[in-house]
This record gives sequence, structure tokens and C-alpha cells, in this order.
Amino acid sequence: MSNIEEAPHKKRKVEASLESLLPDDVAISCLARVSRLEYAALSLASKSYRSLVSSPELYKTRSLMGRTETYVYVCLRTPPDSNPRWYILRRREILNASFSDLMPIPSCPSQPPEASSVVVLDWGIYVIGGLIKGKPTSKVLLLDCRTHTWRQVPSMRVTRASAAAGVVDGKIYVLGGCKFDEKNWGEVFDPKTQTWDTLPPMPDTKKRDQYIHDSLVRDQKVYAVDGTDRTLYYSPSLGQWGRGNRGEVIGNRRDWCMIDNLIFFLTRNGTVIWCEPDELDWRETEGMVSKEVKGLGFLKKSLSCSRLVHFGEQIVNLWEKYKIKFGRPQKLIDLLPGARLSNSGGNIVLFWDVIEGDHLEIWCAEISLERRQGGEIWGNIEWSNAVMTVDPFLDRSKVLYSASVTL
Repeated sequence: MSNIEEAPHKKRKVEASLESLLPDDVAISCLARVSRLEYAALSLASKSYRSLVSSPELYKTRSLMGRTETYVYVCLRTPPDSNPRWYILRRREILNASFSDLMPIPSCPSQPPEASSVVVLDWGIYVIGGLIKGKPTSKVLLLDCRTHTWRQVPSMRVTRASAAAGVVDGKIYVLGGCKFDEKNWGEVFDPKTQTWDTLPPMPDTKKRDQYIHDSLVRDQKVYAVDGTDRTLYYSPSLGQWGRGNRGEVIGNRRDWCMIDNLIFFLTRNGTVIWCEPDELDWRETEGMVSKEVKGLGFLKKSLSCSRLVHFGEQIVNLWEKYKIKFGRPQKLIDLLPGARLSNSGGNIVLFWDVIEGDHLEIWCAEISLERRQGGEIWGNIEWSNAVMTVDPFLDRSKVLYSASVTL
């Protein structure tokens, strides 16, 4: 028995000695060929591996070798815990079958529970501003996606919640999310100098500008979308502000994003629609012409019944205050899209929820896009399955944010 027990011990010694004989550059070259999802397990093998899997050199090598991978990071609020929790959407092969699920990663206990803005820059996800106990904050947090560790970066000059945010030329631009007459209505963060600078004042701020629900970057300009689907933008290259357009009213729209130089969003009735990007800058009288993504009609019912989006207490309370004035007795959750749309590697990623008996399932689908003759856009389901199961009787879980990171 003693010989049998000693065999694994001897094997570990041999493995450790082989590892110590590998120069770092050779070890990095080998690790660069391995999926990032395996790095967590590899980091437990030794201190040396733990150091290598978090090194910038490894990710430079992955890029040079063309071994980068794109992952969707998802932030949830799952009752009864109101603290945001982060996950990676992962694809797995089990018994010759592929499926996806949400793999938990370390979360930040001090992250605001709602109304933050999220952007991706290089290897990190920045969580900007938000509401803490109903009050806006200037705090900015950074999730290092190489190591899944959190740190705080310099705070903004102004407290903000539900601001527009976008990255242009390696800098983060943040617009609004504060009082419409705030002098520092926009500011920019330079990660190289770790400093915030105030943007030139916006010449014609309006009260509706403080109610931003989406943002996107197009033609090196950062656009903010307000509660009436009107847009305004800031151009860093010109140092100028401008106002864009609003679309035809086809239900309320959310989750505006750019994919392959087209704009996509989701409507309340579960329709994924698109428009040409230059329509953002057309004159107000012309309007934006939104068109439906074809081939996704069978998803409409599920998407329209979903209640996966957390709209925030601030906006909900505002609606309750003014809904009688507008002659709309419905709850806000019944008027706005309740599914989530984001992009990853040129594809659409959709999240929605479905109540199944005594539990609730969060579903996800990845959709590739095809432009056909005549200019129509068609969506093709690459995969679709439930990625998480939760108890629906406490309260419905909410997808706060999703972000695509390539490493």
C-alpha cells in the first residue's frame, strides 16, 4: 500500500520539476493556446502558473498568435440579495452536446446596486457612477478581466447616475446623468494619466437631457439617447456638441448598439429592429426609419413577456408621478422592453426570462446577422438555451448590464 500511496506524490514532484525547467516565454507560448476558462484551474497548480496567467505578456502573446477569445460578462441582481453579481457566459461541451451557462466570478460589494454606466476598454470593464441608497455617486470601479479582480479608479468630478458613456481613441467619455444645468455636464477619463477632465459646456441643455437610457459610439462620436429616443452627441475630434434625430415611434426601444456599422435595438413587443447609422444625423423632420430584423418572429412572444430589465427606482418613481398626466395608467415595466439586447463579436446576444412551473429560467440566444438582396437584415439563431434557473416567488431576477470583452 505504501508504494501505491507514494506514486501520486512522486508524479507531482516530476511535474513540478518539469514546470521549473520551462522558460517563461515557452510557458507563456503554451498557455496562450489554452482557453481562458481553464486559467482559473491552472492558477491553482503553482505560484508560477498563477503569476503567468495574470501577466500582460500572456495576453500580448494571445493577440499576436490570433488566439484571443471573446466573452460576454453579465451583471445580475438576484433576490433576495440586492448586490450586483457578475458572471461569464460560457459555452461548454458535455456528452457531445453544447450548451451555455453563467459562471460566477468575484463581484464587488461596494458596486452601486443600480443606474451605473458600463464600458469596456482593453482588458477591463469600468462601472461608472450609479445610485447608492438613492443618491448618485462619482465612484468608478474597474474589473480586471484578466484576473477577475476589482479596484477603484479616480472618481469623476460630478456625481452621476444613468449617464451615457463611450470609448473613443482610448479615452472614456461620460455625458449627463446629472442635473441638466450642471456646468460639468460631460467629462473624459484618460486611463494613461488616471485623470478626469471637464468637456466644453453644452450650449443648449434641455430638461429631458437628464433622463438618458442608452448610449452608443458612432463615427468617433459618443451619442446619448434620452427618454423620448432623441439623441445628442459629443465629438472629441471637433470638441463640439450636437443633436441628432429621433426615430419613428414603434413602441418604446432600449439597448441601442452598433453592430457592423448598423444600429440595433429592441422594442416592447419583442421585435429586434435596425436602422442605418447616418439616420442619427438626419433632420428632425425626416425621422429615423426603423426596420425589423427578419427571421426572429418566433421569439417575439417570449421577449415581450420578459421582465428581466431593472429600470431603477428613480425612473419608476418619476413615471408614477407623471403617468396620470400622460393618461397612461400602466406600470412602467409593462411599457418598456423587458428583455436585454447586447452585441458580441458581431452577433446579437439576447437575454429574457420565462416562468416554468415553480421556477424561473433566464434564457440566452446568440444571433448572427445576414444582409440579403434588397437590403433586408435576417437573424440566424446560432444557439439558444436556459443559462440559469432561480426561484421566481421572491422576485424576478434582473440583468443590469452585459459587456463583451476580447482577451
